Amino acid sequence: MAEALTTQEELAVEEFLGEVRSREQPHSASLVSEPTAVKFLMARKFDVSRAIKLFEAYKNTRIKEGIFNINPDEEPLRSELLCGKFTVLPGRDAKGAALALFTAQLHQPDVTTHKAVLQAIIYQLDKAIESLQTQRDGLIFIYDMTNSSYGNFDYELCVKILDLLKGAFPARLKCVFIVSSPLWFRAPFAVLRLFVREKLRERVCTVKAHELANHIPVSSLPEHLGGTSQYSHVAWIQSCVNAHTDPALDDQPTHDCVGSLLRSYSLECGNTSAGATMSQAHTDVAPGPEPAVTNSNCYGDRNANPHNNHCDGSEGRTRGPAGPYLLGHHQHWNGSALSGVNMAGGGSSPNANMNGCGRSPPPQSDTPPGHQNLNGDAPVCRESDSPGPPQNDNVEEDPEEDEDEEGVPPLPQKALPRPPQQPSSREKDPYVEVSVHMPEPGGMSVNDLVDHVKRRKKKGIYQEYEEIRKEPPAGTFDYSKKLANQIKNRYSDVLCLDQSRVRLCELCDDEDETSDYINASFMDGYKRSNAYIATQGPLPKTFEDFWRMVWEQTVLLIVMTTRVVERGRVKCGQYWPLEESRTEQHGYFLVRNMHIQGFQDFKLSHLELYNTQTGEKREISHYLYVSWPDFGVPKCASAMLDFREHVQQRQEAAVRSLGSSWTGPPGGPPVVVHCSAGIGRTGTFCTLDICLSRLEDTGTVDVRQTVRRMRTQRAFSIQTWDQYYFCYTAIIEYAQRNGKLSPVQWSDSDLETDSE
Repeated sequence: MAEALTTQEELAVEEFLGEVRSREQPHSASLVSEPTAVKFLMARKFDVSRAIKLFEAYKNTRIKEGIFNINPDEEPLRSELLCGKFTVLPGRDAKGAALALFTAQLHQPDVTTHKAVLQAIIYQLDKAIESLQTQRDGLIFIYDMTNSSYGNFDYELCVKILDLLKGAFPARLKCVFIVSSPLWFRAPFAVLRLFVREKLRERVCTVKAHELANHIPVSSLPEHLGGTSQYSHVAWIQSCVNAHTDPALDDQPTHDCVGSLLRSYSLECGNTSAGATMSQAHTDVAPGPEPAVTNSNCYGDRNANPHNNHCDGSEGRTRGPAGPYLLGHHQHWNGSALSGVNMAGGGSSPNANMNGCGRSPPPQSDTPPGHQNLNGDAPVCRESDSPGPPQNDNVEEDPEEDEDEEGVPPLPQKALPRPPQQPSSREKDPYVEVSVHMPEPGGMSVNDLVDHVKRRKKKGIYQEYEEIRKEPPAGTFDYSKKLANQIKNRYSDVLCLDQSRVRLCELCDDEDETSDYINASFMDGYKRSNAYIATQGPLPKTFEDFWRMVWEQTVLLIVMTTRVVERGRVKCGQYWPLEESRTEQHGYFLVRNMHIQGFQDFKLSHLELYNTQTGEKREISHYLYVSWPDFGVPKCASAMLDFREHVQQRQEAAVRSLGSSWTGPPGGPPVVVHCSAGIGRTGTFCTLDICLSRLEDTGTVDVRQTVRRMRTQRAFSIQTWDQYYFCYTAIIEYAQRNGKLSPVQWSDSDLETDSE
């Protein structure tokens, strides 16, 4: 029987339910049950305000990841659950905490999605915390890296899991053990180590596999981690399915933590009426007794220590013998009869699809159709957000990764670029150069510009920027705010204006109605429509979208103004190969780094982009600017001016090399410019390019109007006042070095701020 609540705790439950239900829509207010309230309250020692914050964080995490309805009968979740990658062990630690195990060796980023992995984890943890003991004594999460390779590593997924466990999971997280392998101490994992320590601080412990027994009883650890426990992952999953199914409702899942409430969100997003929502969403109540079966799968207390001699589950559970999880002879939920199936220690299984290694990709796999390496296996994923510093081309990689060249088919003949299909959303001839940055009467000469800066000083220029910053965005962000698109945004508050966003070609074989979305915006240049595509630093989940955009818009140049990692924080995913002759696959694109040129302030990688669907290839120049300081803006604009000149010359040469094959605008295809968010350094680079082009053409500039107009296409461009001030000083420096202005002395002291 469930432990009785004290009078104080019962009052806390009532207060929690009243507050939460007052925040929800009327038709979904009743979908949060008492058992759910107890879980969140128990995790926060019945502090109602903290429990409500936890509830909101959990709900918002599920909404952001699009996890509304968890149904173990549907793919790809069924395959994800069966692979044994994540499981809850039967034993506990010495203080009663439940044990959850994530086996990195079984994770293949190229054949699964983050959503499927998170669904599987949430589904099992929701089952685990039905135990009052787990609610009371907490959970230990073991991340097992033993025998894993770099191809098994997925930085962004690790971040999502830790975010979920730290701030959005209704159970006390007592400790996280990272079971380390030699990989853990290599350069690409430095940022993950920093992230883990920052997120979990004293609650994280990094140990080698043989040291794990010093922290967790040997009797509770699997054999492959130095313990003696034998467990059946399949039986555990079966018990989860049994607990979440009500035979009176045609075997449909009836319960997960706040699941019914989230299903109502899903129905609401599908334009379902409130009445229909109420009729379709099941009430979130504690599951009733399991159907009687021979050799009932009593998982104990969901995490019962094998030394206990009876099950200690929640009210209505069948009590029976403990020990290893026995599935008996009843039918497994996937239709296969299993008798005493044992996956002890994550070992081999009678079914090929049980070990996560050799199973077919789920329907939502990112594996490109029809592409395999020479040995017939799925290609190893190299899309992880490698945190190794991009300026170091000798980052130590896993030796197993050196064989990837064998699996890459030869690249065929070069394909000549064609004009973009969709230059912008504005109604005009795509080849007529109409830009928001056309020369107009007014503006300042360089001497006027100097006088303006001297007169207003830094404080006045900052005030000028502040006036711009206060202007509301010139449009809407509706498409970026769609739930399915929110996960594709690096930052939740940096979105694309609907009228200028880049639209990808929709994937006809994809059920995702938002497959045309990428966080990128067309921006005009001086006298040039769509001269730039301003975009965020790609996320691992959007690498394929990024290269689709590059291909569809026939991009010749990519300008990257941030390093992958700065100050220990990941600013951009490693979306291109760092090493010469290396090839990486993103969707149906192969990206080969043919040659790298090193300069004092930037690197130029000559990339070859191969479309496996059409058999065409193109050459892309990738610029990585490495001289932007970690804090503030450069003291001197000289390096940025040299960089801009090099980019400009290469774009012109690339367009000339196309000859008569290019029938688009004279300026050529747009240049992709990005930093981390795609507004700060990106806006600074584009502002300088526009202003200096105008200065060469007319002898005048107008920084204020340039930035204001740019923000009508990429909202919030120029992120900070010091970036705005830098544009002024860089223009003056350019004028001096090109003989348009005599040297100018500055008395203002430079201020350093933390900008993108």
